[in-house]
Amino acid sequence: MAVPKTVLWERDPHTAAKHNLLKRYLEPWAPILLSRNDTITYAEGFSGPGLYSQGEPGSPVIALEAFAKALQHRPGRIRMVLVEGDKRRESELKKQLGKARGHHSDDVVRRLHLNTHCGECHPTLLEQLRLQGCLGKPLFVLLDSYGGPDIPFSLLKELGKHRSTEVLVTFQPQFLTRFAERNEGHRRSGDAAFGGTAWHDVFKQPSKQKFTFLRDQYRETLRRAGFTHTLFFEMVDEDGHVLYLIFGTRHERGLEKMKEAMWSVDRDHGVRYRDPKDVEQQQLALELEPNTGPLRRILLEHIAAAPKGLTVAKLKTFALLETVYKPSQVTKLITDMRDAKVVTTTPRRVTADTVVVPHVSPPQASGQAEALTLF
Repeated sequence: MAVPKTVLWERDPHTAAKHNLLKRYLEPWAPILLSRNDTITYAEGFSGPGLYSQGEPGSPVIALEAFAKALQHRPGRIRMVLVEGDKRRESELKKQLGKARGHHSDDVVRRLHLNTHCGECHPTLLEQLRLQGCLGKPLFVLLDSYGGPDIPFSLLKELGKHRSTEVLVTFQPQFLTRFAERNEGHRRSGDAAFGGTAWHDVFKQPSKQKFTFLRDQYRETLRRAGFTHTLFFEMVDEDGHVLYLIFGTRHERGLEKMKEAMWSVDRDHGVRYRDPKDVEQQQLALELEPNTGPLRRILLEHIAAAPKGLTVAKLKTFALLETVYKPSQVTKLITDMRDAKVVTTTPRRVTADTVVVPHVSPPQASGQAEALTLF
């Protein structure tokens, strides 16, 4: 979307799904980290006004409600550092946060610290995080920009230095594929976002592969910034508009919790997922019984590439780190593939230590082969 000119604007289906995902991740994230830390921090670089034109809450209010719920049951403090570039919207944000805080007890309000700032995401956000001593401690940063290359690699690199930092970044490829080839200023913005010029090869890609190329380049950008584990999946609304969500962390548990949040998002936002590893790029409906067809294809290819086979434990790790699927979806799928004689498992019972290889049919006896050709 273009940068809005009004204080409030209409919430689109992508945003509704993003907010649901955020809520479902923060609700377990806060209690888990509060159980081991006195203080945790949530930050946004593009906070908005905290409200949409039809009355829906913005991401800061959604986060506040999740944190207030956690603080009812856990000791500790939660800081919220929120940066918004428009003074009018920052003023509205303060108003909405004040309303939300008023619904909670004095004890919760005392331990929930709100800091709003008017300024550009970079350098304001990093300055405030340093000033308040948030870096190096548990920190979740939402960088939900307006679609252009607004998030410099230098910011990601500073955040990625710290093991306890996680980021959720939105990235829309349309701006760079449409305008950057002929506009030097837009190319420089892309260079700052990717931390180099390797992404320029997108201009040599066939039209159907441009988005995929930029997606993979941005995943590598997050890894270079220090986020060793990235969850990279695509959201497609009913009109075919593409938005990439990229989650970066150094912790496998964080990755698993984000996937659980992803697969529990409500189905009524007109949004579907696609797995980057799936060569057929099949859209995945958000269903209670998810379509694991793409995961089946991905696992079969991965198993076939390992001469001695792979254990179920290794396949679960692969699913966690390299696909949009959850490790818990692997065991049932391997069992179904075994029963369908697509793979062979040793021993037959599927456990973490079970070795999985492609199924090879035994050779037929010559008499059997001839009988099959009689008619």
